[in-house]
Amino acid sequence: MGVTLAKGGNVSLSKAAPNLRQVMVGLGWDARSTTGAPFDLDASALMCSDGRVTGDEWFVFYNQLKSPDGSVEHTGDNLTGEGDGDDESLLVDLSKVPVRCDKIVFPVSIHLA
Repeated sequence: MGVTLAKGGNVSLSKAAPNLRQVMVGLGWDARSTTGAPFDLDASALMCSDGRVTGDEWFVFYNQLKSPDGSVEHTGDNLTGEGDGDDESLLVDLSKVPVRCDKIVFPVSIHLA
């Protein structure tokens, strides 16, 4: 099952695919082909409980590649967007996500190089 989201988009995986056990969230982009500053997009995951990130260790990103329980893993940072397909990915094993985690948010940030 594939889902493509635009800026600000949401999807409830428990409704769309109730038997889902593993998820890969991929972020792909291409280097700027027009004038302007080069940029780097970064994918991350915020593991939340009651609307708040449980703690710093539950923020998974290029500088902290795994959640403490191993349920969410960032596969590495791509600084340029070069190459085909997804440039950064987050892998989620839903069977390992703690019960207290009621939401995982996947923000994307942009850094001008």
